[in-house]
Amino acid sequence: MEEPIVLATWGLVVATLLLFGAGLVPAVGQFREWRERKKALASALLPELHGTRTQAIDIRNTLIGVKANAQLGGIAHLYYDVERLCERIEGIQGHAGLSIDQRLELYVLNSHFNLLGLQLSLIANEDEEIRNMALEDASIEERLRNSLIAAQAAFLCLDRVDHLFVEVKKRYGGRTFTEEMMARVEMDSDGAEKKLVDVRRMMRTDDELK
Repeated sequence: MEEPIVLATWGLVVATLLLFGAGLVPAVGQFREWRERKKALASALLPELHGTRTQAIDIRNTLIGVKANAQLGGIAHLYYDVERLCERIEGIQGHAGLSIDQRLELYVLNSHFNLLGLQLSLIANEDEEIRNMALEDASIEERLRNSLIAAQAAFLCLDRVDHLFVEVKKRYGGRTFTEEMMARVEMDSDGAEKKLVDVRRMMRTDDELK
C-alpha cells in the first residue's frame, strides 16, 4: 500500500521540478536580456558623459581666469557652450532604460548647467537695460563666482552619475569609464615613449649601414 503512495509522491516532486525548470528558463533569458540592455545603455551613455565632462572642464577652467572687466563677447561664447551642454544632457535624458537614480542625477546635472547658463546670460546680455537690472541684484564678480560654483557642482554630479554604472566599475577594477580611459591613454603614451627609443635606434642603425 505504501509503494503507490511513495511513487505518487516522487511523481509529484518530479512534476514540480519540471514546472519550476520550465518557469526558470524564460526567467534566465529575461535576466540575460536585462543585463544586455544595461550594457548597451552604458555603452551608449558613458562616452557621451565623458564628452560632457571634457567640455565642462574647459568651461570651468576658462571661468577661473575670467575677470570682471572681461569682454562680453568671450562670456557670451561661454554661454553658448553651456547651452550646447544642456542640449547634450537633455539628449542623454531621453534614453530608455535609465534607472530612477540615473535619471534623477541627470536632471540635477542639467539644473547645474542651466544655472551656470543663466548667470552667464545675465552678465553678457545684449540688452543693456536687462543687463543693468541683473547687475543691480548682484555684481559681475558675484555672478562669475556663482557661475564657477555651478560649474564645479556639475562635476560632483557627474562623479555620482559615473558611479551609478556599477557594471562598468566591475569590468574596470573599480574605475569609472573616464578613469579607465585616462589610465589607458597614459599607458599608451608611456608605451609609445619607450617604443620610440627602439624606433630611433633602428633608424640610426639603418643610416649607419647606408
